[in-house]
Amino acid sequence: MKGISRHYPDLALRTVLLLLAVTLLLIVQQDAATNLRPQLKQSHPQSRRLSEKADAHDNDLEHVLTLATRTADDTFTEDSTPFRVLFIVTTLAEYDKGTRGTTHGADRLKDNVLPLIVDGVTDMVSRGWSVDVYLICGFEDLKEERRRMIVDALPENVGFEYWDSAIPFYYVKKFNQDLKKPDQTIELAPHGLSRQHRFVVRDKLMDYDFFTAFEDDMRIMSGHVVNFLEMSVEIDRMRRLAEKSPSKAVSVEDALEDHRSTRGKSQDKANVGNDLVQDPMTAEDLRRLWPGFIRSEVIDNRSGGSHPLLGGGSPLDNYKYKEFVPASMEYEQAEGTIDPNICCGVPEGRERTPAHPKKDDLLLWETDISAMGVRHYPGGIGWAATQPVEDRADVGSYWSGEGHRFGDKDMKRPRRVNSLLGQQAGWMATRSQILYFHEHACPGGFLPPFDGWKDWVNDSLQTRNGAVEFWSGGYQLFGKCYFNRILSLDPRRFSRQLLYHSSNNKQKTIKKDKFVRLTTFLGQLHTVKKRAEESLSK
Repeated sequence: MKGISRHYPDLALRTVLLLLAVTLLLIVQQDAATNLRPQLKQSHPQSRRLSEKADAHDNDLEHVLTLATRTADDTFTEDSTPFRVLFIVTTLAEYDKGTRGTTHGADRLKDNVLPLIVDGVTDMVSRGWSVDVYLICGFEDLKEERRRMIVDALPENVGFEYWDSAIPFYYVKKFNQDLKKPDQTIELAPHGLSRQHRFVVRDKLMDYDFFTAFEDDMRIMSGHVVNFLEMSVEIDRMRRLAEKSPSKAVSVEDALEDHRSTRGKSQDKANVGNDLVQDPMTAEDLRRLWPGFIRSEVIDNRSGGSHPLLGGGSPLDNYKYKEFVPASMEYEQAEGTIDPNICCGVPEGRERTPAHPKKDDLLLWETDISAMGVRHYPGGIGWAATQPVEDRADVGSYWSGEGHRFGDKDMKRPRRVNSLLGQQAGWMATRSQILYFHEHACPGGFLPPFDGWKDWVNDSLQTRNGAVEFWSGGYQLFGKCYFNRILSLDPRRFSRQLLYHSSNNKQKTIKKDKFVRLTTFLGQLHTVKKRAEESLSK
C-alpha cells in the first residue's frame, strides 16, 4: 500500500503554529521560564525515549545505531520496532531560473530534486528503515499531478507530506530593529525558507528516531547516516568514560611520548593554543565534538569541450598551498582510497551528474588546508581533521599553519571566514541530539519559537540571525552552539562524510583556484598529521 500523502496548506499550518506558540508562551510565563526549553521537558516527560522499550537501553545513540544497523530481515519481524527516519528537503524553486549555471525553465523538481530523494529513500528502505518524506516548497502551489508524480516515484509505504508557499513574511528592519522605512510594509522573506524545517522537526519530534534536513540538491544516503551514528556513538562513549574517570578526562591509548617543553598560546579568544595533538579531553570537550560533512562535486566533462579545471597548467595539479602543505598520498597504499560511489555513484542518464565517478573526480571548493587542523582523539574516534569553528568554541587541534608553515609569521588561524567555513547544506541528528541542541547547547534554542531579545533580537528573520546558511547550512550549530566538526582521516569513513552537491555547477561558476581534488585534500591532511606527530619530539 502506498504511503499516505498529506498537504498542509500555508495558512492552516501557520495558524496552527501561531496558536501553538501562544499556548507555549503562556505556559512558559506561568512557570517563570524564559524560553521553550523547560516547557518541552514538562510536556514530554519521556522526551528522550526513542521507543516504548527505551528504558532497556543505557544510551539513546547506541540504541538508535542498533536499530539502523540490523539486517532488513530482522527489521521485518512481527515484534520488531523499525528505525524511523524523517527525510526533510527544502526547495525554493520548482523550475530553474537560469542563474548559477542552470538552464532557465528546466524542471528542477522532476529532474534534480526528485531523483535525489528517490536515491536516498530507496537506499534507506532497502535496509528495512521506515522512512517518510517531508518536502518544504518555496513556490506557491504543488499541483496534484506533481504531487502524484512524487508519490508514484517513492518506494512502497513511504509517507509523503508537503508544505507549499512556505516562505514566511517579515518586516525589513535596521540593525537596531527599527523599521527600515517609516512606511515599511510586510513582505516575503525568501531567506527565511531555510528556517521552516525547524517547525516541521518541532511538530514531528516524538514520531521519529532520526531526522535529516538538507537543501534540495544534496544526495543523502544510508551510509552517511550509519557512519554519522557510529562516530556519534564513539564520541559519546568517550564522554561517558570521561565523566566517570577520577581525572574527569580521557586520554589517547598508546599515545606517543610528548617531549615538548613549551606549549603554544591562544592567538585569539580560544582557550587553547594551536598545537594540541593527543591531549586529554574532558567530557565537556567531547560534548562539543560532532561528525561533520563536506560538499563535493564530480568533474563533468561529458560535453567534450574544454573544462576550466582540466588541461595544461590545471589548478587541480597546482592546488592552493601546495608548496607549503604538499599532499602525502602514501595513505592510499596504507589505509585505502576514497570511495566515490558512496556520495556520488548516480545512475546513467542524468543531465547534471555524470555516472561512474573515479576517486580523483571528486572536487572540494568550500575550504582549504589553511583552515584545517588535525588531532588524535581518544578511543575509536582516532585521527580526525577539524573544520573551522568559532574561536571561543575550539576544543583544540594541531593547526596546519602551526610554526608559520604558510610563510607568513603574522597569519592567524582562520575562524569565521565565509569562504573557508565549509557549508554542508544541512544537518542530521537523532531525537536525543536535537533535544540536547535545544535544551542545552544552542542559545535561544534550536526549535521554535525563536523569541527573546538576547538571542533573537525579537525577530529570527533579520539578517544577523536569518541568513540561509545559518539555518540550513548548520552555521547555527557550528557557530552559536559551539560544536566542533570533525572529519575522519580514515578514507573509509572520510568517504561517508562527503555529500554530493548534485547541481554540480560550482566547478564552472566560481574561481578556479578555489578547487582541489578531495583525494589531494585528504593527502594534505595526512601531511599535517605527520607534522603533528613530529612536533611531539621537539
